[in-house]
Amino acid sequence: MTEIKVAFCLFTLFLSASIQAAYMPYVVRNYEGYIGEYPVHLSLQFYDFGGEVNVEGSYYYDNHRSLIPLYGVNESSSIILCEAVSDESFEKYIVQGEGVDVSKCPFNLTRNSTGFLGEWRNERLALKVDLKETVQVSDGVINGSAKVLDIPFWGQTKQHGFIGLYEASADGIVINKVNVIDKKSGKLIQVINPQMNGCEFGSYMTSIFQNIESDGSQIRLNCYSTGPDVSVNYKLNTQTSRYDVVTER
Repeated sequence: MTEIKVAFCLFTLFLSASIQAAYMPYVVRNYEGYIGEYPVHLSLQFYDFGGEVNVEGSYYYDNHRSLIPLYGVNESSSIILCEAVSDESFEKYIVQGEGVDVSKCPFNLTRNSTGFLGEWRNERLALKVDLKETVQVSDGVINGSAKVLDIPFWGQTKQHGFIGLYEASADGIVINKVNVIDKKSGKLIQVINPQMNGCEFGSYMTSIFQNIESDGSQIRLNCYSTGPDVSVNYKLNTQTSRYDVVTER
């Protein structure tokens, strides 16, 4: 398992494999909007990840649904976001935390009363960005027009993305559903209960997006543990077109 681990796990309270209600240690905001004419969903976590990086996240274009990891620098009135578009850049800048040259990052955004305005730019073109905040989690409370915090986890396969649903309950915030989404069609093909198979799931990794990671053709769920690493792997069963557990460790 990657070495980015939780300091957050010390804050997790009242863990239960059947309910998994816990204090939510993350500060996360979700947004919907446009990059140019293209609709997008974007999710950001605010935390001191080390070095200059104090925000990480992920976003996807609604028409493609291939998740792109983000990292960057958050300031009081603006935010600069970089994309980890390859395994190499993900390992270098997110896992290893090497220094970031923000002048080369594509997102340059300014806060307004409803979210962010700004620009996405590469060497060939510049596109207007308009993002509206839909939901936020802070101090273990979900606020906003949406009542569920959708987290597009960094873990994905070539065919499918995995969206965690963090929901408010009487006992705290729970996550008992991970939606498996077909990237081409956008259809929901399966709902996984991540608390099954002895996995206390949802708030173990420092970055919320890393609670599910890619593992070759599989995905790995990182489970709460105060000792050795604990994880559960899922792999697509081509006969049933559903993800089945393949390892528990």
